[in-house]
Amino acid sequence: MSVAAWVQLAYLKDIQVNTNSEFSIIKKYLSGIGTSYLTNNGVDLSVGDDCAILAAKSKLLISTDTSIVGVHFLKSMPSDAIAYRSVAVALSDIAAMGGQPIAFTLSLVMPNFKPDWMKDFRKGLQKISREYKFPLIGGDLVKGPLQISVTVIGKPQKKTLLRSNAKAGDILCLSGELGRGYIGFREFKNTGTVNEITKPYLYPVPQINYGLAISRIASSAIDISDGIFQDLSHLISSSRVGCNINLDKVPVVDRRSKKQCLEFGDDYQILYTVAPKKLEALKASLKSTGKECHTIGVMGGKKLRIINKTYSLKNWDHFK
Repeated sequence: MSVAAWVQLAYLKDIQVNTNSEFSIIKKYLSGIGTSYLTNNGVDLSVGDDCAILAAKSKLLISTDTSIVGVHFLKSMPSDAIAYRSVAVALSDIAAMGGQPIAFTLSLVMPNFKPDWMKDFRKGLQKISREYKFPLIGGDLVKGPLQISVTVIGKPQKKTLLRSNAKAGDILCLSGELGRGYIGFREFKNTGTVNEITKPYLYPVPQINYGLAISRIASSAIDISDGIFQDLSHLISSSRVGCNINLDKVPVVDRRSKKQCLEFGDDYQILYTVAPKKLEALKASLKSTGKECHTIGVMGGKKLRIINKTYSLKNWDHFK
């Protein structure tokens, strides 16, 4: 029996392995996640060797995100939420480019080994693997301050959405309301409970189906992780065209906290552009997802112009 086959069998039969080393922890808690998706997703070899092997016949989308305790998530969060969230925020980049997830790798740095914490961490990985039908195919485990680095691999559609293809006259659109991340973060920080208010922060939803629905029609896209204006500025810079955005048209969860909803980020909605003549076709395509297209501005000019701005706005910056 190969090493890879033994690793999967060991967990499936719940064999008790010695958890005193990096390798035994990987065998027990980080192997066998999403193995049923390996063949369909073109993975020839996953956890159990020096490298994974993908049978790639076309271009791939690859993106990496690192989540650090106290910076990207709260130490008090359940470990299944830490795992789920770390993968979800990376998946959001695949969604923004209109791709379909294939597989992911995960590097975990943790200060010490706690069986219960690790067991729940595995549950979070299993949950997101099932929901998006893609396997964990490798990674690393190191001792140190808690952080998780996730690399996601996706398959682009016939047309890949880029930040750089917006044109003057294109309509600026948003996939959904902003602020659920902020409201959920605030609620969890105050109560420490998992409920319908905190779930959008603890278990964010990458807009994979939305991205697939708009991929053929939209001209450019970016996900909102650092606040709408920070991410819009990236789209403007890449496309070399300005934008007029109307704040009154930007949907937020709580208008009393509109400033925070716009600034906070952690929503993982998709901000995108579409040519005016294609807007109705895009709306029709979105019916399959049960989602809306919120039109919030128009591309044009040389810089960002904010209409109905009544207060100063700032956005997330890792180095401030």
